[in-house]
Amino acid sequence: MKTKNILKSIGYTAGVFVLVIFLAYCSKVDQIPFVDFVIDLTDPQYSTLLNLGGYVHEGEVIVFHGIDNNYYALSKFCTQDGCDLQYAVAQNEITCPCDASKYDLHGAVIMGPASSPLYEYLTQLTGTQLHIYTP
Repeated sequence: MKTKNILKSIGYTAGVFVLVIFLAYCSKVDQIPFVDFVIDLTDPQYSTLLNLGGYVHEGEVIVFHGIDNNYYALSKFCTQDGCDLQYAVAQNEITCPCDASKYDLHGAVIMGPASSPLYEYLTQLTGTQLHIYTP
């Protein structure tokens, strides 16, 4: 086999390898886990959500009442170590008690060691019913 053909074969193989890796990565990006549930704010287990700064964990979601009087919902696990996150009302951010990672209200990392954002879910308040769902 000629050197030219060997190099051509290696180039095709490398190209296919890079394409497979890229497609595998892209299939994981922007896949927000499906969520669709309603919280009744009159239910005593959710009473903390009536207060600014209140938060609860529901399934794999942290739901919180921001100081701007809006409700937010994000994936509840730190993307670095999997710890349950908390809403730090004084700083108006989501924090990880295990590694001190910090996220903004929409799940973007504002301080590591975490490097991946949280999933953000939509919220809609109708009366005392708070609907949390995947966009």
